[in-house]
Amino acid sequence: MFEVNNTAVVISAILFIISVLYIYSRYKLSYWQRCGVKSLPTNLVFGNFKDTFTFRKPPGQVIQEIYDAANNNDPYVGFYVFHQPKLLLRDFNLMKQLMIKDFDVFPNRCFGGETEKDSIRLINLLGIHQPRWKYLRQKLTPSVTGLKLRRMVPLIEECGVPLLKYIENSKAGLDGWKKLELKSISSKYSTDVIASLAFGITTNSFDQDSITFWEAGQKILSGAKRGIILIILFFLPGLIKFIENYMVEPAKYFRTIFWDSMNTREKNGIKRNDLVDHFINLKNQEQMPDYKFEGDNLLAQAVSFYVAGFEATSTAIAFSLYELSHHPEYEECLYQEIKNHVRGKQLSVDLIKEMTFLDQVVNEALRLYPPLPIVDRVAVRDYKLPSSDVIIKKGTPVYISLNGTNRDPKYFDRPNEFIPTRTYSETEDLPSSSFAFGLGPRSCIGQRLGLIITKMALIMILKEYALSNERKEKTVLKPITIFTAAADGVYVKLKKRQ
Repeated sequence: MFEVNNTAVVISAILFIISVLYIYSRYKLSYWQRCGVKSLPTNLVFGNFKDTFTFRKPPGQVIQEIYDAANNNDPYVGFYVFHQPKLLLRDFNLMKQLMIKDFDVFPNRCFGGETEKDSIRLINLLGIHQPRWKYLRQKLTPSVTGLKLRRMVPLIEECGVPLLKYIENSKAGLDGWKKLELKSISSKYSTDVIASLAFGITTNSFDQDSITFWEAGQKILSGAKRGIILIILFFLPGLIKFIENYMVEPAKYFRTIFWDSMNTREKNGIKRNDLVDHFINLKNQEQMPDYKFEGDNLLAQAVSFYVAGFEATSTAIAFSLYELSHHPEYEECLYQEIKNHVRGKQLSVDLIKEMTFLDQVVNEALRLYPPLPIVDRVAVRDYKLPSSDVIIKKGTPVYISLNGTNRDPKYFDRPNEFIPTRTYSETEDLPSSSFAFGLGPRSCIGQRLGLIITKMALIMILKEYALSNERKEKTVLKPITIFTAAADGVYVKLKKRQ
């Protein structure tokens, strides 16, 4: 009898706990309803992010599906990561209102949270908050002016030599075509470029004996563990304190490389017209108490250029060539433009600017395959959404789905097709393809540099090789990554031009 009573008590206690948890969960997941904001059906545990946290779909795809599932005319929709409320913007005018006009309310990114730290526990432009962000941006902007970019072109072109040599030495089939995985190739080229510009060293990531720098970079951005860390940084920054020990390991290698380069350059008075020259100037200037350019604060700037530039350029190169391989009419048009402009001339920023179709190709690839498919901001004070009674509470994250917006038929005709000849409206209520680099004052500082790195790779490859591909299939994305990455790679056939 005593045992029966004990069992009944245990069962009652379990049922009570389950009931309390259920009521608590339903209350937390009714936040947007109580605020007067539409939201989608949720999972009791994962909110709207079950497919991400069960490793079925990447967060960029999940947010795109939330965007697509909302009513077409809804300017915003609420969603949840576990029980945490987030707001997804669906109207471009509203995006500009929050990201540009009301930047003072949304100056910070959700990424990095209150720690302001990136994926290897450094503080840089990627996660730093106002007012230090503005100071840091002002100090770094001169490193990528037009004159500085012009001087970097020869260094970038040098990194194309091992890229072309690798393609040349790759084995061809009986038909003369070489089938290559482009994301791997473009990532090695991008690594060599950024190693040269931001760390001041010469690397050859295509040489198996010289891939240490490339491997160190992969430890920041690749693999399941790093994928989970990046998802936490973007969507659950409150958990950063629990994973900091797992973030720091890749910094050791880059710290050694960076300071060896800095110290050697200062000792010998060497200048290469790269970003390191600017870092040395920052180090030797009078320091402000808000953010001193010394120690890891300087290393953080080099790493931020690597992290942001690596994914942006390698993704843009791979998917530009991938789409061109399926559209021979566009490939031929671009080849003719390259041939007419480059023949007998030295590559330069001005020469690249003249290639208008090249610009259209890259912009269209970035529209379809934005390297980082989300933009995030967080409110620093309560904010009333225009033309509504909805209040965004201080600390509430706001997101933009680039995939959702860039593939919305409301903004783009035949949005899922690669059409580099498409024209963009001059009206303010339509996004442009540069949306891939963010929006507003906090957009990517290295946008022009990234585009030059990307375009130079396309010029060097297409000048020498024709493209081909089999039947196009839907791209399946890697589930455990914040970036746009094909699960099975990006394959294209290349053949030496006659």
